[in-house]
Amino acid sequence: MGNIDIDAKIYVDPSCDILYSSFYIYGLQQVYGKKQIKFISKYFKDFKHDNHFFAFVVVNNKSIKKIIIDFTDSSNIDEKVLNWCDVYGKINLEENLEYSEKIVAIGPSFGIQIYNPIETVFIAIKNFIKSSSRIPNKRRFFSDYRSQLKRPSYSDYLPERTKPNFIFFLSSLWKREISTNSYRSNFIKACKENQNIEFKGGFAPRSKNDIQGFEENTLGDRMSIDEYLHNTKLSILVFNTPAVKSCHGWKLAEFLCLGKAIITTPLSRVMPGSIIAGVHYLQSDGSKSDISLKIESLVNDSAKRLALETNARKYFMENLEPKIVIQKLLSMCSE
Repeated sequence: MGNIDIDAKIYVDPSCDILYSSFYIYGLQQVYGKKQIKFISKYFKDFKHDNHFFAFVVVNNKSIKKIIIDFTDSSNIDEKVLNWCDVYGKINLEENLEYSEKIVAIGPSFGIQIYNPIETVFIAIKNFIKSSSRIPNKRRFFSDYRSQLKRPSYSDYLPERTKPNFIFFLSSLWKREISTNSYRSNFIKACKENQNIEFKGGFAPRSKNDIQGFEENTLGDRMSIDEYLHNTKLSILVFNTPAVKSCHGWKLAEFLCLGKAIITTPLSRVMPGSIIAGVHYLQSDGSKSDISLKIESLVNDSAKRLALETNARKYFMENLEPKIVIQKLLSMCSE
């Protein structure tokens, strides 16, 4: 990973989207410790609060290195940000395209709680004061901190023993993602039709109930994140499909972190390292018939499930763990 100066000062943009940035702030804490990380606006005057990217700089006696982590759903590159930074880590990169040498695929992540309630209130107010002129939507800024507080901590994402023949799936419906909705619906139907499976879950209800055709598979009430995580851990397998704009969703990162046996439609964005269908996950074409076959193969083969679980967790720890992502970006700065 190259030489990393653990005594360097880390300066983070106080206008950052704390929910989407939490995974990477935790990675910085893993590498440097909390005391080395400060929120200041000095280096980030041209940036505004949005949910597009996380900016930080690494300062030591010899240099200042500027790093961007782009977590937008789109595969587009922000040229202004690219020109500002030394390294540009991006979750959603398209396959088979040439990118600047600054740009690197970092894979998916998920939001985590990194501050307790008192810290959350204190840091939210302090960062708002530091960057208020760069925060177009004040309500959303504080909402991000509240959402961060409701998330599980990173230590909650540890693999646990599964429940025999139990499958859990909870997901959202998207207005513009017709294929995503269809694949998810096919998975729910395949589970419900399998007499050997105890299935729990469905689609989360939308407040406006504005997507028709999925009513019979939509839950009556929303589920808490704690219940969602508990049931996901119990499930003998999970289902993933790229979501908005074909992006890597949080679920993929969560499933890999939890060491789950994953069935997924083809991954449409670049993943770091080597991730192989049949080794780290089972790939499906998304049809109900194919999903049913994949489910049956895993329900009936505990050895295959165990292999997928082990390989998924290993892949996460080697490529997606917060500190690994940070170390990778830092090593690119020193090359």
